[in-house]
Amino acid sequence: MNRTTAQHTRALLGESYASPQTDADTMFSDEEIEDFLEQGFDSPFAAAYYGWMEKAANYAALVNVNEGNAAREMSDLHRQAMRMADRYVGYVETPSRGRARMGNIVRETS
Repeated sequence: MNRTTAQHTRALLGESYASPQTDADTMFSDEEIEDFLEQGFDSPFAAAYYGWMEKAANYAALVNVNEGNAAREMSDLHRQAMRMADRYVGYVETPSRGRARMGNIVRETS
């Protein structure tokens, strides 16, 4: 099976869907996945970083709920999304990425 980069990105985001379903059944539309790929210079791993960051932003407003004997830890969603973003941060272009720092080591003589 050969997947497109968009399908690969969806899989990395946990957003895969079967053929009878559509992108309406997921958090991100096909256009949003393409936008992540554009931001990540067509790297599905860099695109996954942007997708997980957006998921984290969506989950940031969720709160923990306690109702009687039932409890839902909704803040865990944000924490897990940030952990997933951390897994892919190395694939994202940053201004200092790829630059080596050079310095002189000077040994004092006594």
